[in-house]
Amino acid sequence: MNVLAPFGFYGAGNIGDEATLQGFARLVARCPRPLRVWVGSRNPEHTARVEPSFRYFHSESDDWRRRWANYRTSAVVMPGGTPIMDCLGAWPFSELVPLIEDAGERGRPVVFVGAGTERLARDDSRRMFADRLAPHVRYWTVRCRRDEVRLLEYGVPPERVRVTADMAWLLEPVGPEWGREQLRSWGVSTGGRLLGVNLMNEKPVRERHGTLFETVARFLDRMIETEGFSVLFLANDVHENLGFDRSATLRTLAAMKHRDRTFIAPNEYWPPQRMMSLIACCDATISMRLHFCLFSAVEGVPFVALQRSDKVADLCWDLGWTFGVNLDGLGPERLVDLFDGLEKRQAEALRDLGARVPALRERAGTNMAALEALADGCTGSG
Repeated sequence: MNVLAPFGFYGAGNIGDEATLQGFARLVARCPRPLRVWVGSRNPEHTARVEPSFRYFHSESDDWRRRWANYRTSAVVMPGGTPIMDCLGAWPFSELVPLIEDAGERGRPVVFVGAGTERLARDDSRRMFADRLAPHVRYWTVRCRRDEVRLLEYGVPPERVRVTADMAWLLEPVGPEWGREQLRSWGVSTGGRLLGVNLMNEKPVRERHGTLFETVARFLDRMIETEGFSVLFLANDVHENLGFDRSATLRTLAAMKHRDRTFIAPNEYWPPQRMMSLIACCDATISMRLHFCLFSAVEGVPFVALQRSDKVADLCWDLGWTFGVNLDGLGPERLVDLFDGLEKRQAEALRDLGARVPALRERAGTNMAALEALADGCTGSG
């Protein structure tokens, strides 16, 4: 069966997105019915290096590969990501809904695989979802129970939704070997305690939490002064024009006293395994991003989750991980207390984490239900 994945957010600079792409490839490899998948990408050359099992076309241009993919495929899949949200404004619905409607007009079945959701804040978003998107979708598999609850609230029939897990859970741990060599090449000591930090500076965060980066800076200074940490700033999104992670790092660094105990990793678009290896070198991490927290969990590194959004809070809830904090009214003392609690309960917390990660990996494999639903009634080529 020939399948089209046209929603081209892959290749846009987000290392976490490529982790779900790799997880999707592992799922497709298990499918009893062979699938040939064409994937839209903002950077086809990069995604082909990260995950070579798919065929790619540029999602923002009308090249021959895109036209050929459209001609050859008979079904549409939306793998991974958080496509149901409106906190960033018109996108992603402005791109996603026309793709779904086009599939409906062509009579192609559509499934969402391992998708995340956020609470839709605007009435027009809910109407667009109910009237223009949901009627064309045959089946959904979603990251966790909270995603299912939102879809049911938005009108999706319960028999069309299954709770699974993020496909990035299908990635195996990497270990610290590559990361240690990379840190040494940068002149970063691997002998002391290392705290990995991943922040982001998107508009909703700036508007709701105007002093967040100063708060984190004061917390990091305390960790350096009282716990002997050095700080490694890492970017899980390296999109230079948007600069979500890089600009957040620079704002935080500017507010710190102990900048001499910090290092900013280059803003490079690594495969997920390289970021995971760097995380594996850390004694602990703190992050605002879902997949950076997920990478920490896979590598067995304790983390503090700054819950900027539903998806980060959902991850902590699904893991039973209590070391996450809402950003509303957050101060440095709250972060210090949370980190102290993590330090005191680290052995127990990591045991619990080690027990839950295999269960989530097993759940991620049940995303196969969406591919099975996609295959029903489809023929080989369009």
